[in-house]
Amino acid sequence: MRMGRLTVLLLIDFAKHVVASMTNNQYFTTPAPSLASITTAVQNLEAAVAAAKHGPPAATEDVHTKKKVLYDTLKNLGAYVEGVANLDPPNAATIAKSAGVGLKNDPKPRATGFRLTLPGAPGQVKLYTSSVKAASYKWEYTLTPADATSWISLDTNVSKLLVINLTSGQRYYFRVANVLKTLQPWSQVISTLVP
Repeated sequence: MRMGRLTVLLLIDFAKHVVASMTNNQYFTTPAPSLASITTAVQNLEAAVAAAKHGPPAATEDVHTKKKVLYDTLKNLGAYVEGVANLDPPNAATIAKSAGVGLKNDPKPRATGFRLTLPGAPGQVKLYTSSVKAASYKWEYTLTPADATSWISLDTNVSKLLVINLTSGQRYYFRVANVLKTLQPWSQVISTLVP
């Protein structure tokens, strides 16, 4: 769903639907941002709408401000949902729909051929993806894939990357995206226990 095209009231309804869908949802045990923060943003926007009905012009500006807060909070939650769904590619659509958001219908070329090897040295992982003409590559890795803010980014102009200085004995999660003027959709997430 394209939230930017929603009216204030439809955005409020959408946010309430997402909160209801994600409450006690087995796939989303620690939503980030929290569902409580979404509910607070909804309540603040509803209060601003009520105040703007017979209020001064400044009250209308407050509606726009509160709408942006709710929009941004939902956008961050969408990144969290996408991160969780990407951990299970065969069931990603089901997982995302269970959050009340669904998946983006994006025809852009997703990075393919993504794989990794362990070169043998402690704390190292070698990543590969299919080469795409005129593309650069954004690689990301994390220990906590459900936390959208935890991903560490590395950029290259070649379709392989040696990641070093990882912590031995930890499970790391990796993904890659092609960059063709703009960032393209992420690959599936793959993980490994680092030697």
